[in-house]
Amino acid sequence: MKQLLDLIGNTPLLEIEPNIFAKMEGFNLTGSIKDRTALSMIEDAEKKGRLKPGVSIVEPTSGNTGIALAMISAIKGYELSVVIPQSTSEEKKKMILTYGGRIISIPDERFREPVIKELKEKEKLGEIVFLNQYENENNVKVHYEKTGEEIVKQMEGKQIDYFVAGLGTGGTITGVSKKLKEHFPNIKIIGVEPKKGEKIEGLKSLKDGYTPPILNLNQIDEIIDLSAEDSVKGRNYLAKKGILVGLSSGAVFQTIKNLNLKGNVVTIFPDRGERYLK
Repeated sequence: MKQLLDLIGNTPLLEIEPNIFAKMEGFNLTGSIKDRTALSMIEDAEKKGRLKPGVSIVEPTSGNTGIALAMISAIKGYELSVVIPQSTSEEKKKMILTYGGRIISIPDERFREPVIKELKEKEKLGEIVFLNQYENENNVKVHYEKTGEEIVKQMEGKQIDYFVAGLGTGGTITGVSKKLKEHFPNIKIIGVEPKKGEKIEGLKSLKDGYTPPILNLNQIDEIIDLSAEDSVKGRNYLAKKGILVGLSSGAVFQTIKNLNLKGNVVTIFPDRGERYLK
């Protein structure tokens, strides 16, 4: 009999429009692709003996990873604190809290590099377990071994000419791209980031000055800057087709439409859209 955590992964791949295929990660337990990442990091920490009774997990995240960690921690009995930027949506905060996680809210400008440095020091002292999705190779490994492999099988022998994905921690685009390039050597990999100074929740711009260590830029052929307005346009277009997804999904879909790509295009819709409604 399947257990609850066995339901993570094996999400459907839908042909949204002719030759545009999207991996629907909103079908995961908490509604996002980060269920895969969170489970992979926790299971690795368990195998290595890092997770022990009485030690809390602390993780900086803008939302979805925190929700996934909170759900898995609730099932496994771990204490969790999530460090989030103040701009995180109220819906995401409520989900973390409902699963039993604790929230530590900080100014957006302090998020990521300063927090990562501080948490690394705390982990050295044995005070916490810091999984660090930005540097944890399991964030890449799970998408190489599972997400990417699922896509290959679900395409049922069809050629994949393009893979388009948003830039965040870098785990998804790095892992999936590595797998797809093994099967389709001529595939073109396109990353999507917000235009400098603009915000698309779920995506990060490399122009902000931080490149996640797990992001392999050598695997990406082109990076497209997209406006926040275009991400909303893509999200709303999909909603009119009955597909309610987040703004990062709207961004990758609108990028595909703007580029007018010819051939089979695969993308990932990382989450559902309910948590982004204003």
